[in-house]
Amino acid sequence: MLIFVPTFGFNNITTNGVALGPAAIPSWVIVCIFYFLPLTAIIAEMASVNENKRGGIYSWIAFSLGHRWAFFGTWSYFISNLFYLQFVFARIPVMASWALFGENRFTDANVSLLPYYSILLCLMLTWIASRGVKSFSKLSNLGGKLTIAVTGGFIVFAFLAYLKGTPSATEFSMDSMMPDFSTSYFATFSWLLLAVSGAEVAGTYIDKVNSPLRNFPRGVIMATMLVGVAYILGSFAVSLVASPAELSEAGLKDAIFVVHKLLAESLGVSGDLVVRLFAMIFLVTSVAAYVVWIESPFRAMFSEVPDGTFPEMLTRKNADGGLTHALWIQAGVVIVLIAIPLIGLESIDAFFRLITDLTALSLVIPYMILAAAYLVFRMNNNPGPFTMMRSNKVAHSVALGTLIISVAAFFGAGIDYYVDAETGWEAAKAILMTYGGPIFLIALGYGLTHFHKQSTG
Repeated sequence: MLIFVPTFGFNNITTNGVALGPAAIPSWVIVCIFYFLPLTAIIAEMASVNENKRGGIYSWIAFSLGHRWAFFGTWSYFISNLFYLQFVFARIPVMASWALFGENRFTDANVSLLPYYSILLCLMLTWIASRGVKSFSKLSNLGGKLTIAVTGGFIVFAFLAYLKGTPSATEFSMDSMMPDFSTSYFATFSWLLLAVSGAEVAGTYIDKVNSPLRNFPRGVIMATMLVGVAYILGSFAVSLVASPAELSEAGLKDAIFVVHKLLAESLGVSGDLVVRLFAMIFLVTSVAAYVVWIESPFRAMFSEVPDGTFPEMLTRKNADGGLTHALWIQAGVVIVLIAIPLIGLESIDAFFRLITDLTALSLVIPYMILAAAYLVFRMNNNPGPFTMMRSNKVAHSVALGTLIISVAAFFGAGIDYYVDAETGWEAAKAILMTYGGPIFLIALGYGLTHFHKQSTG
């Protein structure tokens, strides 16, 4: 559940449904088979050879490529998390609005209220995360069970309604389900990779797992299968309930609630009541997932980093191994970021789209480095205690394929902004907006650590 909760999100189904329509279904299949499963196999194997370390993705990269590449990998992971938390804290008030009022009251006219609610939520959830993994793992367990129940219920009732005679809202054909492979598709493809990220977060808690050499890899693989099936069947169910036009009209922020309302009404049940109940459950499960995302990247970043890399206030641990000081510093940075991005944007949908792109772009960087680390590891070593790929040739091919897809997703995340630009200045601004921000923050992090090492001798 600690893997499933932060990885799976029903909103990922509707978000990609808005962008791709029924073409999202084969896209999920492609991503799960050719990216998610190979990446999970890499994570499970790298974790098995580092079972005594708590650094997660940092330890895995450092084991193969050394501490410098481990820093780049985990710092970019941390940067993507900052963008993601912006998205999170702006989205939770929308969930609460649907739960309380049965509609989204954060329209473009009063979207300026979101930063204030977001800042308050940032402080509250950071406090929960600072209480330690033993506390929020229980919340994750509850959230995972509720997520499975709600998602399974939606899929079952969507198919039951169809079998009882309710016509499909979407026309399924080879033409409608075939991706167009345009620049827009490749831009959205990086969202799909973002949606399957999360299996690595549990790596920072491997030292707290009973029989980690056996249970951790099994847990990762089981969660992967569960997430993949949920995304594929969920996308099919959403397409049965809502047409591409209805999804597009609902938009990125509201489609997840609209599809539940449409399904309830097709079954003769109060759509308003169902959507409020779902929104309340979604609110609880989301809080569980977001608390993990607040805390886990810090364990990955600082748990195994060499002494002197960062100031002591960032690496100071409490009795649970948590990094309370770093959590509150992160909260301060996120609060500053929350106050900036809504200024000058055309709409709240534009905000969500931009933040999703920035998160996806930043997140594939550590996956690139992790795939390269695994490739080097398998070229120089025998398979670890746990492996799904006993053949070195297969392992090399899988690592190389994962690396290539990650690189393609990195450039694809911002390509749409560049292609749609009408002037050279707009194209340059688009490149700076999407690629410049993450790259600048990654370079800034490296510069700060270099300066700290120089100043401390």
